[in-house]
Amino acid sequence: MQFNIPEEVNYIISKLEHNGYEAWLVGGCVRDFCMGITPKDYDICTSARPEQIAPLFDKTINTGIKHGTITVLANNYSVEVTTFRVDSIYTDHRRPDFVVYSDLLTEDLKRRDFSFNAMAYHPQREIIDPYNGQKDITDRIIRTVGNPMERFKEDALRMLRAIRFKARFNFEIQQETKKAIQLLAPTIQLVSTERILSEINEILLSSHPEAFISLFDLGLIPYIFKLPIPSIPDMKFFGKLDNKLSLRWSALLWLMGFDNTDVMKICHDFKMSISLMKEISDITGILTSPLPETDYGIRL
Repeated sequence: MQFNIPEEVNYIISKLEHNGYEAWLVGGCVRDFCMGITPKDYDICTSARPEQIAPLFDKTINTGIKHGTITVLANNYSVEVTTFRVDSIYTDHRRPDFVVYSDLLTEDLKRRDFSFNAMAYHPQREIIDPYNGQKDITDRIIRTVGNPMERFKEDALRMLRAIRFKARFNFEIQQETKKAIQLLAPTIQLVSTERILSEINEILLSSHPEAFISLFDLGLIPYIFKLPIPSIPDMKFFGKLDNKLSLRWSALLWLMGFDNTDVMKICHDFKMSISLMKEISDITGILTSPLPETDYGIRL
């Protein structure tokens, strides 16, 4: 299986290999290629250490050097190049306490979230797929790498990421993975509000925003919304709305039965931007106002 990799990305892989290091495309870009989607960005994993990566290229940024990541700039591409890693313990349920470098690609793939994100691709050696990510793509299944309880205990945000992938690809979450989310739902409170908002925004703007209902089904909703939920929204036709964030948030909160005051409180709880809150407030005002009683009022 051959993928059409941009010349700049191929150059970075070749440069690393010509200097004696292993280099592979990993993660979302490999998943997208397997699904026939052109990736928006590219990530490379390598046996080179960060201090060995930077001198090989003209333009680099120490994006996440603490975690072994250097961003290499090549023409219009910003490619994150990360050393093979083995994560340590996660005491905050979000990020490893420290990172241990590895010389093995397979050790790095082992620490990833879902099977379809744990594949690697090389232009000559092609795909390494130790967790059957390609089969899960064919079967349209979201499944963790290894034990789902362990993966979600490491990083609670992965529970929301599972729903985001469901919303994006219209896949089903595997039963064992679902059960783990239901058991660990309270730990989503350990994730920052900003990260939770970012994931929900992507769910609402996805091709299948009705996947938001999974927050109810999997028991996450009471740990994400601080106010009691008046009703479960009927999102059958939600995807027909214009793909505008303020409109989709307004419609969601209206369908959930919140009044104007509660809507604004929720916006503040999620730490939304002032501009987004204003747009939601304006739309909510229209949704919750009674219809004018005269033709003249309607025209106004």
